[in-house]
Amino acid sequence: MVRFIADTRKLPVKNQSLLVIGAGLPRTATSSLQAALEDLGCGPCLHMAHIIPHAERQSLLIDASRETDTARRHKQIHKLVDGHGAVVDMPAIFFLEDLMHLYPEAKVVLSSRPDPEIWAQSVRDSMSFFFSRRFYWIGLLWRTDRLWYKLNMRIIEWCREKIGEGDIFSAEFAVRYDQRVREVVTASGGEVLEFRAEDGWAPLCAYLGQEVPDKPFPKVNERATFALVRRILVVKGLVSWAALGGVLWFGWRYVPKYLM
Repeated sequence: MVRFIADTRKLPVKNQSLLVIGAGLPRTATSSLQAALEDLGCGPCLHMAHIIPHAERQSLLIDASRETDTARRHKQIHKLVDGHGAVVDMPAIFFLEDLMHLYPEAKVVLSSRPDPEIWAQSVRDSMSFFFSRRFYWIGLLWRTDRLWYKLNMRIIEWCREKIGEGDIFSAEFAVRYDQRVREVVTASGGEVLEFRAEDGWAPLCAYLGQEVPDKPFPKVNERATFALVRRILVVKGLVSWAALGGVLWFGWRYVPKYLM
């Protein structure tokens, strides 16, 4: 199973409250953090990899990000998040204030990279294709791909609205985003753990009040995953367009004969 292409995890049925909000940007080891939180018993952890393969979840995420009525937005967030012990990546980024209000006992973890410039280059290398018009046209025949592009455009809009910066592949954006998280958490009277995967288990476990596992800290590198996902989507899209072209050609070439 390739993350972001397929997701066979069942929706959680356990009635539990959210324990951890992973507010770090994509490409700040959010997948490693997800694995670590689940190892610590704070799962299941909702990640974008569990949203992208599902058109209904993508639609719900987009709609909730645009919803200005607080009560309706909170209902949508509950539908998306309830049953999970943690949430990381874009779901947490979009709704940090809401999640802190809905789950006041949840701990906030802000993951980051050592150098914002390195982060920016990593994001450009891994994710810029999925924000491009090329991706839009290649995936136009697939609902999940159309929604993924729509979601990415919404991400840019949201970043302009909330961060005042539309260049989401820049080091300046990462710095401004992290500062916003600190301000939001401080304004709510909460605390935030600023965490890097290189720090390992110790600071995360101390913050969450957990014992340090007798195992290495998870290392999930999504860079190779994004490269594979890109290849799969390009092949899938091109084959789909070729198939559509074949059907149209067949219809143009042969159907009129049967109508005469």
